[in-house]
Amino acid sequence: MNTYANRGKPFEELIIMLNHKYRNQNKAVIHKVPTEWIPLRNGTGKIVSAKVDQKAAVDFMGSYKGRAIVFDAKHTNKERISWSEVKTHQATFLDDCHLNGGISFILVSFNLNHIYVIPWEYWKAGMDEWIAGSGPASLAMKTIPPEYEVKQYDYLKIVERLWQQRKCA
Repeated sequence: MNTYANRGKPFEELIIMLNHKYRNQNKAVIHKVPTEWIPLRNGTGKIVSAKVDQKAAVDFMGSYKGRAIVFDAKHTNKERISWSEVKTHQATFLDDCHLNGGISFILVSFNLNHIYVIPWEYWKAGMDEWIAGSGPASLAMKTIPPEYEVKQYDYLKIVERLWQQRKCA
């Protein structure tokens, strides 16, 4: 069943697979942050459903070359993604990590055909412009710098290059 809630599941599974590969290669230790659920019971005590207890700050976190690495994964079947996909609690966490020297970004999939590492500063600037009413409500794939695109399913290669550029800036 392909519902709105699980539309990004194949993308998430791809990231988990890549993270296993990175760990096996001793490149990074990055894991999926689990969502906490509360079981909902009927009158007889039988579990009939569940609801989210606490939202995870981000989807993935870990360590890369001695630095904290945190990111949220976003998937869309369109050619653009809304800035509002990153919720306030996620933005706060990404910002705090970035300001404390960590590596923060949004990993975006467009139709699973194009994947981009969007540095947190880039996403935040676009989101802030939108909130202020001076920018578009979404990020169009065609406007993303080509150097952010992931090739051969190796997102850490892009992270490494972008991080090195920032260290030298």
